[in-house]
Amino acid sequence: MLPRRRRAVLVAALAISLLLPVTGLPATGLPARAALPAPGYLVGTADINGQVEQAGEAVDAANAKVAKAVKTLVLARSQLPAARKAKLAAERAAVLAVAEAKRAADAARMANIAVITSQIQQQRVRAELQVVSDQIDDVVRLVYQQGPLGEVEIILDANDPGDFVSRLASVDAISQSQALAQRDLIKARADLVMKGVKHEALKATAEEARSTADVQVVLVQQKQAQAISAQARIVQLIAERKASLAVAKQYKTAVAKRFARLKAKQALMRRQAAAAARREAARLAAQGDNSPIGDLRWPIDGGEVSANVGPRVHPVYSYDSCHTGIDIRGATGTPIRAAAPGTVAIISNGGPYGLATLVAHADGMTTFYAHQSSVAVSQGQHVDAGAVIGAVGTTGWVTGPHLHFEVRLGGTAYDPMGWFGGAKNPVSCQ
Repeated sequence: MLPRRRRAVLVAALAISLLLPVTGLPATGLPARAALPAPGYLVGTADINGQVEQAGEAVDAANAKVAKAVKTLVLARSQLPAARKAKLAAERAAVLAVAEAKRAADAARMANIAVITSQIQQQRVRAELQVVSDQIDDVVRLVYQQGPLGEVEIILDANDPGDFVSRLASVDAISQSQALAQRDLIKARADLVMKGVKHEALKATAEEARSTADVQVVLVQQKQAQAISAQARIVQLIAERKASLAVAKQYKTAVAKRFARLKAKQALMRRQAAAAARREAARLAAQGDNSPIGDLRWPIDGGEVSANVGPRVHPVYSYDSCHTGIDIRGATGTPIRAAAPGTVAIISNGGPYGLATLVAHADGMTTFYAHQSSVAVSQGQHVDAGAVIGAVGTTGWVTGPHLHFEVRLGGTAYDPMGWFGGAKNPVSCQ
């Protein structure tokens, strides 16, 4: 049993964890040794079901409401940290998406301004082009009206040499003006073509920016929806935790009584095993036979260990108990075999262990087989190693079919795995 001070610390720690406020938005052969559950049930998502199953004698498994409430409570507690982390991640993603959407919208707006500016520039170039074109048209009309020799006629009509020079200069100036107008026309047309090309490129950029902005708006909506969903999950887990805790608390007194009955049964078993060992030793001595036991036989062919010996702490109330044997998996009706030759000392029914058989062996050893669905032997009967003594069941305080198997020396419980490759040590918490 755990010291009183340690029990008080565990109870206090549990109370603090429940009162903390929630912040934020929302094969034949010997199987391998199972891991020993840590006191206090430090629960992770992957081993929740296993730890709840290991607490079969601690949880009021006979009452489906309590068993379900405890599982829901443990599951909700384990999932809350991940849910809060998911909520924070979703919120950060939403904030980043909003910022990116703003940048995309700004880019789209600037691209649109560039398009409008380009349109204005094109209009200006077209106006300039129109002016030059009008000038060229005037010259063309003049040439058409005067004929192709109009300029020569103007020079030849001069009255004197001075008038001739003046008229020649005028014709030359007009020719230069025509040439300049033609150059301006060519330049204006080229400028208009280039601005048209740039304008189309700006239109494409603006269209791409608008598309990017539209995508960012959708992304923002998705991220915000994820953040809302994550918050809702947190709210749901908190509600499940509160509801399951309320149900479990209704049965707190009943569960405490079951712990007391379990400890009383374990104390009675210690005395019964010690007495059975003494009787078997006396019987063997009277017969002149006290052969040592040696190694034991595995009681369920192919069965795997689901829980080892050691302390158990109720995941809700922090009541402490001691698992004095190992649990071996097996379907209901699976044969249970005697671990060594011996005499059936006690067959009991009811209480934490349900239908159970205690077999006494040489060297002051007893083996205990609990939660059976049926018994194939009778009290006082001699059995050989490997003989079928019963079948796996769900009698007593269990969460599923399995065999609770104990080995005791002089009434003291030892780790059964000591006879299957482990150390032969007494169970530390008894």
